[in-house]
Amino acid sequence: MNALDVKKERELLVLMRDGDESAFEKLYFIYAQSITSHLLYLLKSSELVQEVLQDTFMAVWEYRDNIDLEQSFKSYLYKIATNKTYKLFRKAASDKRYRAYLCTVTEEGHYPIESYIYSKESQVLLNTLLNRMPAKQREVFTLFKVDGYSYAEISTKLGISHSTINTHINRANQFLKKEVLTNSQYIPFLIVFLDQYFS
Repeated sequence: MNALDVKKERELLVLMRDGDESAFEKLYFIYAQSITSHLLYLLKSSELVQEVLQDTFMAVWEYRDNIDLEQSFKSYLYKIATNKTYKLFRKAASDKRYRAYLCTVTEEGHYPIESYIYSKESQVLLNTLLNRMPAKQREVFTLFKVDGYSYAEISTKLGISHSTINTHINRANQFLKKEVLTNSQYIPFLIVFLDQYFS
């Protein structure tokens, strides 16, 4: 954005803060496409993108008095949109029905090749997270959640009790949830993590 554009944007922001709906609409049309692209990367679903996009600009209008004219408005929009996305996934982490809904709409938003890449990238990130777990916890979690072994099979294989297995699984789940819900790099893969490993 050049100096003239910055000046024009500031004028629109001032008008919007004063309640000018026309200025708000102009800012929406200037930035909606950019925010949409950002949200598509995070959510992989046009349906969810439209929902979060509308929520983002509704928040801008509702809290327009708090806009800092000295800060980048585009960065401000990105922050709101990302926070709204986090909120969706936090809800999915604790609500299986909502998680099922998110899984459905994100899968519908993928082309086959995108789904393949998406799952492969998710696996790489999961392996990165697993490598940060204590060795025994990682081994138990991998056997149970990734390889599909039963508690009885793991108990026989590793010589540990069912309660110990359960403790390792619960701690691994807590670790993974904390990581994917607090690190923005994991947002594009969060649905896969939640659906495949936390259900």
